[in-house]
Amino acid sequence: MATQATQDAPAPAAADRGLAERWRRLLAFVIDSLVLTLVTGALWGRLLASFASRMSNAVNALAAGTPGAHGAVGRVFGNTTGPYLIVLVATIVVAIIYYWVLTGYWGTTIGKRALGTWVVSAGDRTRISLPVSFLRALIFVLGGEVVPFFFLVDNLWLVRDKRRQALHDKAARTLVVRNPPHRN
Repeated sequence: MATQATQDAPAPAAADRGLAERWRRLLAFVIDSLVLTLVTGALWGRLLASFASRMSNAVNALAAGTPGAHGAVGRVFGNTTGPYLIVLVATIVVAIIYYWVLTGYWGTTIGKRALGTWVVSAGDRTRISLPVSFLRALIFVLGGEVVPFFFLVDNLWLVRDKRRQALHDKAARTLVVRNPPHRN
């Protein structure tokens, strides 16, 4: 137990200079979000185009007084809910895989790499394992996508934390630093 407490204790002030600045983390997130948007954009674009076309037809039918058009708008929403949920789940799965695999194998994502930052173990600043990377990605993505306000709380925690750890970093016992990880 003493070993764990020692590993999770705040690093000395000199070592804290190696922590990634908050602005680097934010900008890395923006870049990663753009990458994920490009990857999943085709799914969302097709869904939105289908929705817009169906809604346009329903509104035109309603305006023209077409018999049975009163329920057309409701049917559009009803017919779009299933595909929306499928695309949402696919987007969440892609995001989890993106953060998990890149952080687990490279120690960094495309956005973090562009800003010169890496994810390391908080205890000894070595590379994190795939299970730790998975936990971190799962909390970050599911928390941000599923739990209302988690993304805001997660990032506000980062602003106030001395080790610049967001909640997903605390849960996975990781840090985001400006130097590549030490070899384990």
